[in-house]
Amino acid sequence: MQYPYQDTKLTIRQRVTDLLSRMSTQEKIGQVNQNRYGWETFADEKREQLTDGFKQHVAWGGGLGALYGLFRADPWSKVNFENGVAAQDSWRVANRVQKYVIEQSRWGIPTLIVEECPHGHQGLDGISYPTNIGRGNAFNTTLMKQSAQLMAQELALKGVNLALVSTLDLVKDPRWGRSEECFGEDPILAARMSQAVVDGFQGDLIQSNHSFWDQPVNLATEKPIGVVLKHCIAQGEALGGHNSGTVTLGNREYSDIYQPLLQSVQNAAGVMAAYNDVDGVPCHINQDLLTKQLREQVGFQGIVMADGTALDRLSDVFETQPQAAAAALTAGVDLSLWDQTYTKLDQALAQDLVSESLLDRAAGRVLALKFLLGLFERPYLTDPASELAEVLQQADTLNLQVAQESMTLLKNNGVLPLTQTKQKIAVIGPNANDVYHLLGDYTAAQSPTRLTATIYQQIKHTFKKAEVVYAQGCEVRQIEQQTELIDQAIAVAQEADVIVLALGGSSARNFEMRFLKNGAVSSKGINMDSGENVDVADLTLGGQQLTLLKRLSQLKKTIVSVLIQGRPYDLTEVTALSDAVLVGWFPGQQGGQAIANTLSGINNPSGKLSLSYPRNTQQLPVYYYQRDASKQDDYYDQSGSPLYPFGAGMGYSQFDYSDLQVKADVDKLTVTVKVKNNGQYAGQESTLLFVKLTGGLVIQRSKLLKDFQKNGFEPDEQKTVTFILPNEVFKYMDMDQAVKTAQRVTIMIADLKVEVPLSI
Repeated sequence: MQYPYQDTKLTIRQRVTDLLSRMSTQEKIGQVNQNRYGWETFADEKREQLTDGFKQHVAWGGGLGALYGLFRADPWSKVNFENGVAAQDSWRVANRVQKYVIEQSRWGIPTLIVEECPHGHQGLDGISYPTNIGRGNAFNTTLMKQSAQLMAQELALKGVNLALVSTLDLVKDPRWGRSEECFGEDPILAARMSQAVVDGFQGDLIQSNHSFWDQPVNLATEKPIGVVLKHCIAQGEALGGHNSGTVTLGNREYSDIYQPLLQSVQNAAGVMAAYNDVDGVPCHINQDLLTKQLREQVGFQGIVMADGTALDRLSDVFETQPQAAAAALTAGVDLSLWDQTYTKLDQALAQDLVSESLLDRAAGRVLALKFLLGLFERPYLTDPASELAEVLQQADTLNLQVAQESMTLLKNNGVLPLTQTKQKIAVIGPNANDVYHLLGDYTAAQSPTRLTATIYQQIKHTFKKAEVVYAQGCEVRQIEQQTELIDQAIAVAQEADVIVLALGGSSARNFEMRFLKNGAVSSKGINMDSGENVDVADLTLGGQQLTLLKRLSQLKKTIVSVLIQGRPYDLTEVTALSDAVLVGWFPGQQGGQAIANTLSGINNPSGKLSLSYPRNTQQLPVYYYQRDASKQDDYYDQSGSPLYPFGAGMGYSQFDYSDLQVKADVDKLTVTVKVKNNGQYAGQESTLLFVKLTGGLVIQRSKLLKDFQKNGFEPDEQKTVTFILPNEVFKYMDMDQAVKTAQRVTIMIADLKVEVPLSI
């Protein structure tokens, strides 16, 4: 040990203070920059020779704050199994990067290795789970935490320090291409899932009851990893469903909906600021959001990371990049991402646009996180050998459960589950035999073994007595030259007993596409109609899918429609012409098996819609927690209600609710309800508790979810489900902008309701 910052007995704050005092201004600027694309770090496929560009950047900053995407493998990075880093080799590559960075830093400062993990690691051999919109339908925070734990183990063994995970966006307009990254439209569901992600990834790495800055590094923790939640905040509110669009949001709406969600980031290692503005102020320069609310009110201790090239987009507001850099640093952005703006911080300082104390604040937070993760003491990994393979196997098993619990059955006239008899099943549709269509955006290249696990192949494997045949039927969005495909499908289905029709959309990218500097697709493939920067004006199913459905319906066969999608599509005709409708969302690598298990009855579907399902585009918005104003809900020409309400979902069991009871205490309400499985199948039931507030001088909402539980039931089993609602649940912002407690509250579960006064 040479210097105090190397003393593990000192607190993190003491070590950061000492280290900052020794660093030059340029070295501090280096720490707040995450400028490089990680896959461009090496000049050779063996990942042994560093590029000159990488070396020059490290020299420029006297070290390296963070490195994004070292293992990213997808069409944007142009990395696949031929030129990418295999999972079992990741640790060696991470060590090479760390060794070089540490040796080039005067103070031996390691870098943060950062990777995308919105629904699994976007690297070769990574486990790809269902996208969030499906996992939200599961209403299972325990399962979310377990999958996050396995993701963290996988990433830690590969040498990753920070995982970027989407959790904070809400689906308010499903035309938005990134709807698949949201857990749903509800803030409490998103908040609970976000907390589960933080708990699963980090354990007790950061705790709300004390500052990690004032503690020594805990070196007893094995392979700690931090999670960065994104995006902060209200990105799903963008007008017209336009990606990165403008957001019009008042203080009252923000207080009721986004404050509870913001609270969920308290113990995260980081948050990523959102591209959008809120009422004209870009999130990246919103000091009230990033400093006052996030840090002072919520108690957030981690770093704020910019979104990709977002700081360069501040040219909408500022004439020069030094001005933009100064504003973002002042607001509270600690770490950049791919932009040029933060490389101009030296100019901002020279022009007296910002003080070096604010640079110290940002660099100090980045350094504190590196200390917290133990990178100064343990920057290198040892060969994980069989441990990584074991973790990946555990994750694969859990992934199937996650996919099964995300399955949401919206219609069943008695045809499901399909019997295991000698029958002919025709599996048809654009999503029936392509694994990439099941995976969603932010997905890595898949191995040949993974590519065989399609819906068609897994149905064929599961229904061993049946003759299972396949036809594509049509493409996802292509309109031209589809007649022959439809005719082939009709011929295949002619003698079938059952038709399983896999419709929907796709986020599948290909290597011929072009991309923006932030990785969003710019040259959309004709059959990619979901994902980042892929917004739609119309929720009608694309291409000739409805034509295919109508032609098949004329055969008078049993039709089971399976929707593979990252956003709701108009299902009016699908519902009318199908005997059963199963929404599989983007179900991940195990999606094909999960669908087959659900159709066969191995899995009793338990998913419930985490969003209000619109009838069509014209009636948007339909999210359920709108204010209960005295207005005409229906339109002149159609219903104003959603096709399926928030929380809708069937299974192979019938769950009945009774005896809703509410007991008032000084600081809480205790709510109990009896739930019984009256079906012949064992199953799981998500019990959703809503409240409607009464009182004040504002129009209250029709209802708002405040708690939920998922429980398993044997046939004919009854359980009493208990909820504890603290006083915070009943607060709202009144006309005078003051947060108050409601006078009365109506508790609603299923079709039961009880109104109680509040004397709080």
